[in-house]
Amino acid sequence: MKKSIGMILSSVMLVGLLAGCGGKSGNGNASPSASPSGEATPSSSPSASASASPSASSSGDVVTLKYATWNDPVLEQKKLDAFMKAHPNIKIEIDKSVTWPWDEKLGAAAAAGKMPDVFFVFNGPSNVANGWLADMKPYLDADADYKPENIFGNLSDTGAYNGKQYMLPHQLFMQGVLINVDLFNKENIPLPTKDWTIKDFEKIAKKLTKVSDHQFGVQNLLGARELFVPQFDPSLGWLTYDGKQFNFDKPAFSDTIHWINNVVYNDKTSVDLYERAEQDKWYGKDKDAFVAGKIGMKVDANWAFADVAKNAKFKWDFLPLPGNKGQRLPLITDYIGMAANTEHPKEAFEFIKWLTYSKDGWTQRINEIEKPITSLPLVNDRDVWDAYMSTTYTAPGLKDAIAMIPDGFVDGYKWLPGDAEIIDKVLNPYDTKKELVSLKVKPEDVAKDIQKKAMDIFNKNQTQIGAVTK
Repeated sequence: MKKSIGMILSSVMLVGLLAGCGGKSGNGNASPSASPSGEATPSSSPSASASASPSASSSGDVVTLKYATWNDPVLEQKKLDAFMKAHPNIKIEIDKSVTWPWDEKLGAAAAAGKMPDVFFVFNGPSNVANGWLADMKPYLDADADYKPENIFGNLSDTGAYNGKQYMLPHQLFMQGVLINVDLFNKENIPLPTKDWTIKDFEKIAKKLTKVSDHQFGVQNLLGARELFVPQFDPSLGWLTYDGKQFNFDKPAFSDTIHWINNVVYNDKTSVDLYERAEQDKWYGKDKDAFVAGKIGMKVDANWAFADVAKNAKFKWDFLPLPGNKGQRLPLITDYIGMAANTEHPKEAFEFIKWLTYSKDGWTQRINEIEKPITSLPLVNDRDVWDAYMSTTYTAPGLKDAIAMIPDGFVDGYKWLPGDAEIIDKVLNPYDTKKELVSLKVKPEDVAKDIQKKAMDIFNKNQTQIGAVTK
């Protein structure tokens, strides 16, 4: 499976058409159908395709699908209502039995023979290995709407194993830096440009910090290691992964930790240095210091826009992360798939399409359903992106970050074999006690050991996923 973000971005007015280079154009001639095993297989019938309306089931009756989601059920119901209005022969019910811990509840449903037809995927490799997910590639190949110029195909590739498409991204987020514009102006500090550096970041943080006023330059830097490694070495991605292997023993891993340590513990310009109880005294119990107007720069994602737009009483913006030897954009995707044993694969896929790469689906979500919408659009369409950028809960600087999507790097937690296990078993023991970021344990002293353990886990998981998807 492809691991790079190699999309082409062309600018048209404010937001251009975003073109992907993964995925395949469907020929529109084959219609997927269910095999006895429940797996999706191409049908020889040319009379229908997965891109056609599924309103006519084989019997003409209304088909009922079960749907497992961890999103707000009130919001999800609004999506379902909109979809069902356009697809009167498909009824979708939220499966309330599947909740956290997610995979444990999915496993219980699988054991009872009650898997939801469509469900959010928290651990793709595990779900594939367990045989829970259907291969959707036959449906994608048959759908004329699924082609590079219409979708972020290479993001879809993160949900593919051995050429089989087991899940698709349905939500997209990018991480960068929220800027308190009014605080910059108050302190007479020029706003940084989109191509700023970590040295700029550090200098600005010092100028913004006034400890006696509980005002700080930075927030959320302690947990940003994976975001900054590619800024120190642009050949690396999330968790040091380069598309073939992890690289904890390369200098960027240690250099990033040392830089974060210096900003937080030496410069003392980050509110992260202080415990939550202390911050509660300054800003109010459980109140966010950035929203309170006391932070100049907060490492965050577009999912925070709605809260900031609603509650912050100041002018704000969003910038890409500052660079060092490179400047790359962190991307996070949430995934969705359909059960391998669903009795209604065509209808299940039609619903998944509406949530993932349907122009109509995204247009309704932006203009009518999700106000505010937290996800960036996944469909590559000018009208959709213009609609998104015209909302009141985005930021002007977002267009600069969007232009960096082609060279972005995707968080592998939900799709990369071994990623979650490496975090849990190798890095978390250090991170729980902040031993690395506080330099109680020097990263360069343990980098080779981390690398060996990570690659052992990765190779084991690669072998397992390869065996079940061959």
